[in-house]
Amino acid sequence: MTRRSVLIRHIFMWQTAESADNSTVLDLLTQLSDHLSMIRSWELGGHSGEPNDNGDPWDGVLITDFATWDDLEAYSTDPFHEKIVQQLLPMVRSRAVVDFVREGEQN
Repeated sequence: MTRRSVLIRHIFMWQTAESADNSTVLDLLTQLSDHLSMIRSWELGGHSGEPNDNGDPWDGVLITDFATWDDLEAYSTDPFHEKIVQQLLPMVRSRAVVDFVREGEQN
């Protein structure tokens, strides 16, 4: 019998400020998974390739999954996360966040 599992997916995208280096942003964000146990899974990556007719691309994306909305809230308000955000803000010129329920199958 297959059961449906539910995850809360949190997506953060950014464009790096001209005064910053994207590898520094990526290094900073990498620290989150080591310190915040409520993250169920995560992926982090920088954009590859040149801009095209779609416009100016985002420089990177962080995708994190959480078991519950409460876990996402705990992540968002955790002092370590807040410290990383404060370091990150001067390094990005724009950012976007999307949170949604992701359903999957579980055996």
